[in-house]
Amino acid sequence: MTFRKKYKDSVFTDLFGSDRDGKKNFLELYNAFAGTDYKLEEVSLERKVIEQTLYKTFNNDVSWEIDGKLIVLVEHQSTVNENMPFRCLEYVTRIYEGIVPIRKRYAEKVYKIPNPDFYVVYVGKDKLPPEQELRLSDAFYKKDNSKLELVVKVKNCSDSKMLPISRNCDILKEYCQFIEIVENIYNKRFPKSSFKKAIEKAISQGILSDYLERKSREVINMLCAKYDYKMDIAVKQEEAFEDGMNAGAHKNAVESAKNFLKMNILSVENIAKGTGLSIEEVQQLANEIQLQEKQ
Repeated sequence: MTFRKKYKDSVFTDLFGSDRDGKKNFLELYNAFAGTDYKLEEVSLERKVIEQTLYKTFNNDVSWEIDGKLIVLVEHQSTVNENMPFRCLEYVTRIYEGIVPIRKRYAEKVYKIPNPDFYVVYVGKDKLPPEQELRLSDAFYKKDNSKLELVVKVKNCSDSKMLPISRNCDILKEYCQFIEIVENIYNKRFPKSSFKKAIEKAISQGILSDYLERKSREVINMLCAKYDYKMDIAVKQEEAFEDGMNAGAHKNAVESAKNFLKMNILSVENIAKGTGLSIEEVQQLANEIQLQEKQ
């Protein structure tokens, strides 16, 4: 698949950021998370976009500046990444670089910057508490009185019936319901057709119906890109595991060969056959052992 080359946004990023209703949807979501009551016509909202910061090939972060506050939302599936505070630190630093002019950074008078808040919207399958916090200081070698801290609030939205929010948020509820439908219908052999079925089912149930009717083709491609990306990550993790297993097996074979050589009871050929090493590798080990014994 090549979808992710064109579609770097996720449905989450589009729905709460890029879409024509992204500003309205974001404000409804933020009000639910923060317990605020901002009205669209009463606030100043400006989207902040930084390409490929949290994810190298796939973006599913949403950032808005709202009345002097910088809100960073990150959707996360599968598992919660405990390195998210560091990644958000990298992210917000780049946003601030775009806000503060270079010449102002060296001026004596302080240049005001928006207060940041960080949220992870978790829609994975692991059983997590409704809310939890990830702290940058948890990554420090030692807990001390260091002043640098960054807190990410993780909102467990994996169950659309039990959302950890202080007020009703229809758009978040419908988004979570749509993700549930996608996960239940997804077929890795026929991803595109399964996403199409998921969209049709959601529309028939009145879930994100306006959004999905307007952008069904884009949503299918965004989902294809996302699941293709998830598959790439899974394959890389599996390959890394296999590489680690192979490296461990080779290390054990080398140690066994060394022991047999020191016991001097088998030929180089038999040791190679028994350990799976090449004759050249075993002979090299033998030469190293002889050199060490002479020293």
